[in-house]
Amino acid sequence: MYFIIFRLFCAYTLITTAATTLSAYSLDIANTAVWLSGASYCNKENYKTMVLSGPATGFIVESILYDPKSDLQGFVGVLPSTKSIYITFRGSSSVRNWLDDFKVLKTPYVTYPECNCAVHKGFYGATTSLKSQVIDIVKILNKKYRYDNIIVTSHSLGAAVGQLIAMELKATTSINSTLLSSLSIYNFGQPRIGDAKYAAFVNTIIGENKLWRFTHNTDIVPHVPPLEMGYVHSCREVFEEKDGLLRMCSASSGEDPTCADQYSLVHTTTSDHEIYLGHFLDCENSTK
Repeated sequence: MYFIIFRLFCAYTLITTAATTLSAYSLDIANTAVWLSGASYCNKENYKTMVLSGPATGFIVESILYDPKSDLQGFVGVLPSTKSIYITFRGSSSVRNWLDDFKVLKTPYVTYPECNCAVHKGFYGATTSLKSQVIDIVKILNKKYRYDNIIVTSHSLGAAVGQLIAMELKATTSINSTLLSSLSIYNFGQPRIGDAKYAAFVNTIIGENKLWRFTHNTDIVPHVPPLEMGYVHSCREVFEEKDGLLRMCSASSGEDPTCADQYSLVHTTTSDHEIYLGHFLDCENSTK
């Protein structure tokens, strides 16, 4: 039943030309996003003074996000060169410790009662604690810069919270609708967040070609919480092969057996979780 529901409602669109079929994700945005996700691992006290490198050069951190209960941190800022607002959250500082302590309890997704779905209790709790901070700063930045593009990007556990925060933003009526209509998600090494109903629902809310979930070879994190616990990924997955080649996965299911799911949990690694798009996600490699 889970997968029947999921395949019916997973939204997707392809841009087609006479010569080829192109995905709608932007590699430029993806490269900027992975640099920012790496920078989220810097000490939060240094967020506003750090100097971003690579494709994130020129990025300005406008606000620091922090939830003391979950120890989740992140930042919101702008990239003037592309007139974009970015929101990012730090992943776990220790993937192995997180996996050892992993909790798989689900809770009703009350942000959207019409979904009648459930999400990870811990991820949702952190989102609830942070959403007012995010909403307030997005409204301030929208007024200050008048940019019409907003991207949510994160790595690992931060990616789960990032997706849920994006959903909270979409449910907000006090933010400019034009800005919200541009919202897209570029996540890396994201764990599963909710059940099959949620996985289908998130695509309908975020919109066609707006949600991109990058996985890398044998990265362990996209395999948890396990399918056997009733958790399912949303589409659309972009799978990074061992040689760095990016491959589009199924447009109708987030659980494509030819992409990350080709590996069983026992054959996954933590090393592939640390590198995406050839970039090692940490503070040192993302800043000058």
